Amino acid sequence: MGMAGNYVAIDSDTLQEIIDNELDLLEIDPNEYPTLDIDKAWEAIHFLLCGVSFDGNPPLGYVVPMREENALDTEFDNGAFAITHQQVQEAYNCIKDIGEQELRAKFNIKSFVENEIYPGVVDDDENSFFEYFNEKFKLIQDFYKKALENNSGIVFYVM
Repeated sequence: MGMAGNYVAIDSDTLQEIIDNELDLLEIDPNEYPTLDIDKAWEAIHFLLCGVSFDGNPPLGYVVPMREENALDTEFDNGAFAITHQQVQEAYNCIKDIGEQELRAKFNIKSFVENEIYPGVVDDDENSFFEYFNEKFKLIQDFYKKALENNSGIVFYVM
């Protein structure tokens, strides 16, 4: 099954309550909010954009926001991270024009293997791994755009 990266777009007021520990993330119903599941691509995307597997520099570090300063106080085994509407805007401004050609130029499967980036390479087909990765990245671009349009922040977690 593996660990899947998940996004929830949450209105700014509710998100602030979660950040301020006035509302527990586990108390919200994710079915009431737009969500995105990027399956096992979360660490690979963060690594490709930031050059590290965790705590990448903003604004690209907000795309898969596994950053200590964005961590929420929650009982999720692998943590949960929140970014504000402003941080969503900063991230989206950096990724909105990144296309397949630019991603392909940065994509280095040997680097993923050497750095033991999840989910690991399950086969030797670099093209299929890139296509999987690229598909998830496009979904993130669309999700961030919609979050901006709805004045939302984002919570990211791995389950």
